[in-house]
Amino acid sequence: MGKFLKFIKNIIDPFLKAPLGLLTLVFLLVFTLFTLFQILYFKYYLDNSLMKKVESTLNQIEDKLSDYIKFLENFYKIPFIPEFAELPESKGWLVELVDSLVDLFKKEKFINLAIFYQKELFLAWNYKEKYLPYQACQNLYQKEASLLKVIKKTKIEHKEYCISLTLDISYYQKTFYRYAIIVIILYLLTVIMVLYLFSRFREAEERKKEIEIRLQAERELALLGRMAATLAHELRNSLNNLFLLFQAKDSDKFSQEKIMDELKGLLEWTQEILLFHKNIKIQPHTFSPENLIYELKLLSANIGKKGIRLEIENQAETLWGDPFWIKRALENLIKNSYQALDKEGLVKVTISKNEDFYLIEVFDSGPSIPENIKAKVFDPFFTTKKEGFGLGLYLVKKIMEAHHGIIEIENLPNYGKIFRLKWKAYEKG
Repeated sequence: MGKFLKFIKNIIDPFLKAPLGLLTLVFLLVFTLFTLFQILYFKYYLDNSLMKKVESTLNQIEDKLSDYIKFLENFYKIPFIPEFAELPESKGWLVELVDSLVDLFKKEKFINLAIFYQKELFLAWNYKEKYLPYQACQNLYQKEASLLKVIKKTKIEHKEYCISLTLDISYYQKTFYRYAIIVIILYLLTVIMVLYLFSRFREAEERKKEIEIRLQAERELALLGRMAATLAHELRNSLNNLFLLFQAKDSDKFSQEKIMDELKGLLEWTQEILLFHKNIKIQPHTFSPENLIYELKLLSANIGKKGIRLEIENQAETLWGDPFWIKRALENLIKNSYQALDKEGLVKVTISKNEDFYLIEVFDSGPSIPENIKAKVFDPFFTTKKEGFGLGLYLVKKIMEAHHGIIEIENLPNYGKIFRLKWKAYEKG
C-alpha cells in the first residue's frame, strides 16, 4: 500500500509544483469521470432500449395469443385444452408469429419461442425442452453470455400461460465494445494531447525561468560593476583627501576636524553599502511620533546649513510601523532635500493619517526632478550628484516595501517637490 501511495505521489507532484498543474490535473480527473460516465450511460441506453423492445414484443405476443385462444374457443365451442396445439390452425398461427419475430429481431437474432400452459409445453419453435425450465412461471430477464432469456407470466380468461423467448444479443455487446473502444481511444488521444501541451508549457516555463535567472545574473553583474566603480571612485577621493591632510605641513591646513569629517563620510557610505544587500526585517508596532520628530530636528542641527529651515507638522497622534526604519527613511529624504538646496530654502515634513493610511510628505524648495529620470531615482547606484552612491532613495523604497507601502514623487507647478510615503495603518500593536 505504501509503495502504491508513493507511486501516486510521484505522478501527482509534477502537476502540483508546476503553474497550471493543478488545473491540468483537475481537468484530467473530470475528463476521466466524464468518459466513464459516457461509457456507462451508453451501456444503460443499450440495455434500456433492448428491454423496452422485448417488453413491447412480449405484450404483442400476449395480445395475439389471447385473440387466438378466444378464436379457438369460439370456433370449437369448448374451453381451451392443450390438444389445441395439434390443430393445423395453431401450427399456422405459430409460423406467422415466428416470421414476425424473425423480421423484428434481425439485429438481436431470434433463437426460440415457447408457450406453456399449466407448466406443459403448448406451442414451441426451435425449443428443445418439453417442460418449463423453472419451478414456477414468473417474470424473468436473464443474461447468459451472449443470450438473453425472457419469461413472462400472463392470464387469459382466468387461465395462466407462460411465454418463453430467447434472443442472441451479441449485436448489442459488439456495439457497446466498439463504442467503448472509440471513446477510450479518443480519451487517450485527448489525455496525450493535454500531457504534451502541459509538458511543452513546463518546458517553456523552465526556459523562461532560466532566461530570468540569466538576466538577473547579468543585472547583478552589471550592478556589481557599477558598485565597484563607484566604490573605487569614492574611496580614491576620500583617501586622497586624507593623504593631503596628513601630508600638509602647515598646521592651519592640517585640520583634525577635516580628517574626522572624511572618516565620518567613509563610515556613512560603508554603512550604505552594507545595507544594500541586507533584507529589511521590520518589527512594527504603534508608537508616538514625538521621539521621531525630536531626532529629525537633531539631524537638521548636525547638518549645519544655516540658510535652510526645517519645519515639521504633525497631524497624527500615533504611527504604526518600525520606528527605526521609518526614521532611517526620513533621515535619507531630509539629507537628500538638504543636498538639493544650495544656500537657503525650506524643508518641510508633514505627518498625517488619511483614513486607513499613514502619509509622510517631505517637501523641499529645491529644483524639481526631470520626468525622464523620476522612475530611475530609486534604482541602486543611480545618482545625479558628484558625490554619493545613489543608495539613499533605494533604501527608502526598500523600507516602504517592507511596510507594504509605496513612495511617490510629485513635482510642484511653481517650485519644489514632494516625496510622499504612504503605507497602511494596520495598528496591530
